[in-house]
Amino acid sequence: MDRSLRSFLKLNESILDPFVEDLSPDLWDKNQKLKRSVSVHIVKKLETWLKGFTDKKPSIIYILGGITGYQYTDTSDVDVNFVIDITDEEKVHEMRGLLPNKQMLPGTKHPINFYMAAESEKEAKENWKKSGPIYDVLKDKWIRPPSKEKIEKAALIGSYRVVIEISRFFLAGLDSVLTEYNADVAAYNSYETFLKDADKQEDIDDLKELIKFKLDEILSDIDGIRLGHHMLRSLREEAFVKEKGFEISTQIIIKDTSANSSINNLVYKFCERLGYLEKMEKITDTKDSWLEKREKI
Repeated sequence: MDRSLRSFLKLNESILDPFVEDLSPDLWDKNQKLKRSVSVHIVKKLETWLKGFTDKKPSIIYILGGITGYQYTDTSDVDVNFVIDITDEEKVHEMRGLLPNKQMLPGTKHPINFYMAAESEKEAKENWKKSGPIYDVLKDKWIRPPSKEKIEKAALIGSYRVVIEISRFFLAGLDSVLTEYNADVAAYNSYETFLKDADKQEDIDDLKELIKFKLDEILSDIDGIRLGHHMLRSLREEAFVKEKGFEISTQIIIKDTSANSSINNLVYKFCERLGYLEKMEKITDTKDSWLEKREKI
């Protein structure tokens, strides 16, 4: 087994998480029903957020992903997909960019991720057919219950070799833009220090021009990082809401064809486990502060 694959399998929260005997006790009771406290929190959180945009309520709220099955960790995401009848594409785009994601389910280490589907109920149900287990929060029942049938490990490892190679494509670009961002921030900080010590007007003017130029570069870096973040999330969403995900031609036959085990989702998870999504989110959240600095010059 090559070093990259060994490193992948040794990640603290690997995609190859061990199978367990029971569903997560953080969310499910002994009868495999969603705990009332969890259901209430998810519905109230979503409806409170929606009040800022519309009086309409979601017609569907589903929980999907690894947390609905027997392969999860204490920090696995709670993926909540919902449908709401809004046809204004600009409004849908705005709402998707402001979803209240990454907030922990109270009393647990599970981040909640909401995904807004603008399709009709019929279209959404059709798109989610291959997403593995599905729990209907509003009706408090399983649409598709979890199964303990395991994927063959040999097939999994073979498919992960493909995941690693595709992930390298994203990681190479992300490493480049993250390195550029950190270098530009370091240069900006140096110019700021020099400006404080400068006493000649000529030097002050030159340093202000350099700072202005460097701020433009930093803002461009952040936009590049945002693009990478968007690409990764879009790749994953494609697996769950499109008819087909990203297809790779290999000699490995994978029996589990659900969206959770798709190349799309595994590439996303691989990059997430290495901390890249968190890094990108932290940097993109700083854009407003950099814009304020730019406007003051």
